[in-house]
Amino acid sequence: MLASIVLVGVFGLFRPSELVVRPVPGQALVVEAGASRMVLEGGRTWRVRAIDLAESTPPALHAAPRSGGEFLLSVPGKIERRFRGQLDITVEGGALVAVVAMDREVAVASAVAAESPPGASLEALKAQAVVTRSYYAAARGRHHGFDFCDTTHCQFLREPPPPDSLAAIAAERTRGMVLGYRGATVATMFSASCGGRTRALANPAPGEYPYFAVDCVYCRRGPRVRCSYCDPRGEGAGHGYGLCQTGAKGMAAAGATFREILRHYFPNAELR
Repeated sequence: MLASIVLVGVFGLFRPSELVVRPVPGQALVVEAGASRMVLEGGRTWRVRAIDLAESTPPALHAAPRSGGEFLLSVPGKIERRFRGQLDITVEGGALVAVVAMDREVAVASAVAAESPPGASLEALKAQAVVTRSYYAAARGRHHGFDFCDTTHCQFLREPPPPDSLAAIAAERTRGMVLGYRGATVATMFSASCGGRTRALANPAPGEYPYFAVDCVYCRRGPRVRCSYCDPRGEGAGHGYGLCQTGAKGMAAAGATFREILRHYFPNAELR
């Protein structure tokens, strides 16, 4: 059975020395740091400094919203985001490391909302949700102490989208669906555009999904986006393996279902 919780490291790019955690309006947040325990409600906040946390016993902070709710986390003066799950903060190399333990389906909806191109229809987003979930299911442990980060190194992740958003609906309508190959879930990849044809792995390991190269008529018809850093061929935006988001958007607009989109970009993989 696939694990339903993923550990996502957040705000790591900032290497914060200070973080502020607070409940969302109308909810309560239980915070434990060393021997201190407090229930935050209303406008109350908890400010965490690396220098203070390193001296506490144990040198960690745990925050859990009551009733499975949400909380707000910020790097003062730089960024604030809303998360759903439980928060753990530790100190490493003089910086705070914030990790959110969240339900995998929450992570899927959040990543689909953050990663998908503007104007993508529900069927394209459903294909994206399956690809996103497959990656979360099969590529765990990419970082020391947590599974994934919130950047494009893993999958870009923002706040959970509203329940009536297309991203949330796409995640819900494909709940639990992943792509498999020879009995194993595939850590499926995607890119913004492929330049007209996706790429195949040159030397796949035994049993590894080879990422068959397929034509992508919607990238070929549209304007080419040249990105020699992302794509050595100088075409497309991204590595060019797996799902092409531009192509998926075009296929869905032409009437293709998410199953047809996945069959096109992941030949010989099975949806299960």
